[in-house]
Amino acid sequence: MDDYQYDCPSADIDMLAHVICDLFPEQTQFAERRDDEGRTSLVIHYVAMRFGSSARRITIDVRFDPAALARYRALPPRMHARSYAVLRAYVEATLGSLEEMYADGQTVPREVQIEMGEDFA
Repeated sequence: MDDYQYDCPSADIDMLAHVICDLFPEQTQFAERRDDEGRTSLVIHYVAMRFGSSARRITIDVRFDPAALARYRALPPRMHARSYAVLRAYVEATLGSLEEMYADGQTVPREVQIEMGEDFA
């Protein structure tokens, strides 16, 4: 049984969620969203237990540059590993910076955005 929740109608966005799910606690929700300009995002809702005495809900909005996402989608699946690695590196770096903020006594934001641009694909 999968302990994560996926609401990603596009198979490729669903796969991207699965690539990074192990970076998050169980019960994390991954949702595909499109903004008013048609940009696709992978929105991650999770509860962080390590930022203080109480659980903290955090949302990470991974926004994909439309041209980079189109290039990714045009690649054969066997060529997706690099994009997976880039996505994973960005998410890991973001989680690390949140931990550093908390360690430095700063308030950890409840909403964070990651822009996936040219280096994604």
